[in-house]
Amino acid sequence: MKKTILLALICHLTFAQTKLTQITYDGFISKIPINLVLTFDANLVYGTLSYKRVGQPIKVVGSLEKENFTLHEFGDKAEITGMYFGTKKGDDISGRWSNPAGKEMSFSMKKNNIISIDKPEIKSVTGSYAYNFGKDGGSGNMYVQQVGKDKIILEIQAVRGAPSYNQAIIEKTSLKLFKNEAIYENKEYGKCLLKISFFDGGASIIYLDEAYECGFGNAATVAGNYAKFDSRAPKFEQN
Repeated sequence: MKKTILLALICHLTFAQTKLTQITYDGFISKIPINLVLTFDANLVYGTLSYKRVGQPIKVVGSLEKENFTLHEFGDKAEITGMYFGTKKGDDISGRWSNPAGKEMSFSMKKNNIISIDKPEIKSVTGSYAYNFGKDGGSGNMYVQQVGKDKIILEIQAVRGAPSYNQAIIEKTSLKLFKNEAIYENKEYGKCLLKISFFDGGASIIYLDEAYECGFGNAATVAGNYAKFDSRAPKFEQN
């Protein structure tokens, strides 16, 4: 069984996409004009969003599951300033935008341009990554040190939001890195399998094969979208 799982993971990483789709959208949040540039890498979506009246690009990270579209916009300190939940139908994306304070508005976007790009090669994934939904909304911190072309040291601490504030922790561990992706496996509490995908400016963590038994606190998880806010070598909690 162990050999079968290992072979499946090797195959998954070996056949990772080398060509990606990048789409530029124009649209509105309510009546506010926006421009969005998104790169699609399997279910992972990332890029930049600009409010046309401001012009400053904002980092966005999300996912596309069938037609279901989710996107988070990040501030300079990895705080989440906006959330997009909607559907992608053909060339259009539409749904609801909200912020951590509870404000909601509709959004709609139409494709302006589409190109095929080579999957970017990241020189180093070393740095500090995080997300933060505000005081009661939950947060996560991931620290990564690349120690070779195909090896990283990683540590993650995440806290679920109110009222439980349960924790999900992955203690300092070494992982193989291949084409910007790493697999974390732990059988101490059952079957736990996570894929960490790095890209320029962030990372995304998802479960594989419905392997959720990681020993985390009730409903707590390290899965999610992380923005990279510091490229320096991190200080790990465990030395």
